Amino acid sequence: MNKNLINWIVFRYFRSKKRTGLISFTSYVSIIGIALGSFALLITLSILNGFESEISSRVIDLESHIRVTGKRISPENVSLIKNILKEENVKEIYPFVNRKAVLTTLGNDAVVRIKAIDSLSLSSLLSHESSLIRGTNTFSIPNSNLPGILLGYHLADKLGLYIGDTLNVINPLNIGSAFNIPYVGEFVLSGIFELELFDYDENLAFIELNEGQRIFNLGNSYSGVDIKFEQYRNIDSLKEKLVSSLGGSFHVSSWEDLHKTLFGAMKLEKYGSFAALCFIILVAIFNLTSSLVMLVMEKIREIGMLQALGMNRKQIKSIFLRLGMITGSLGLGIGLAISLVLCLLQSAYKFIPLPAVYFIPYLPVEVNFLDIIYILLAGILLIYLGTTYPSGRAGKLMPLEAIQYEK
Repeated sequence: MNKNLINWIVFRYFRSKKRTGLISFTSYVSIIGIALGSFALLITLSILNGFESEISSRVIDLESHIRVTGKRISPENVSLIKNILKEENVKEIYPFVNRKAVLTTLGNDAVVRIKAIDSLSLSSLLSHESSLIRGTNTFSIPNSNLPGILLGYHLADKLGLYIGDTLNVINPLNIGSAFNIPYVGEFVLSGIFELELFDYDENLAFIELNEGQRIFNLGNSYSGVDIKFEQYRNIDSLKEKLVSSLGGSFHVSSWEDLHKTLFGAMKLEKYGSFAALCFIILVAIFNLTSSLVMLVMEKIREIGMLQALGMNRKQIKSIFLRLGMITGSLGLGIGLAISLVLCLLQSAYKFIPLPAVYFIPYLPVEVNFLDIIYILLAGILLIYLGTTYPSGRAGKLMPLEAIQYEK
């Protein structure tokens, strides 16, 4: 018997009204279950992709795409880095000083991370209108000769500081013994920023580059150099270029290296969600298996007649295998299609808002083509495994026993 006949039998079984209502009901439940599973998978992965993209862009825009650090980086080293990357699509290169320090004011104190950069780089970092909530994005304030400092919103709130208040920055490395007097720098609060990233709003402060060099006794040296490109994806080749050109005296880190823990946790969450939500599809596959087993029992005499007419066991098995694959693939396709349309609509129109406690006003969604491929592959594999047993049972039936079977 040719393949067209087998396909005709498959579609007839698929469209036919079964005498046992439970079989039809179980088939519908399995289709709906597989559709819900694939729907939940793509929606969840797209939301996780959206949050990862939002957090990545905020963190990377604040820090850098590639960072070069060393014991003491001189202005000549900065010029060398600029010369190495002069033919690349570089957006910005600036040196910085990054150290831990103690902030004190009116009996309150806090250990924070001080990042000292030049005024132009600070304006670029805090260029978004929602980043700066009070003051200015400069290191100066009218009617004050003190150098300016910018604090995160939560840090300023914890210390009870307002624009124009003075505070001290203490270099803890100067405290070698009880007789040493630590260096204390006096600053005026010139701005308060809110990056909606708790670790930054709680623990970060910006000061001017030469003030950082003076407080931490670096002379004319820097802690490192931050480099930003027009595109931050796939910059491994640029990292390798810097490593080979600078030698082993400098440490070159990409944005993935700098935030390995954060992005590793997000990837682990994505993989865990994928594995957990696959169980929804797996439960629906059990329903599909049971409906095919009952269908085999209902069609047992017809199976015997087909075998008597010359159809072999392999062809009988392929009928129910194809039937299960069509049923399962229908649910898989419906779920993916609905979720894909919903994700694209949310990405375009942002009609699903988020509560004010989140740092994004709308639900972020980003559809990844590879996620759809993975869901399709996982779903088809599970459907195939679920239809193997009932189709194998159908192929093992003996013709005479099947024709004489009493229900």
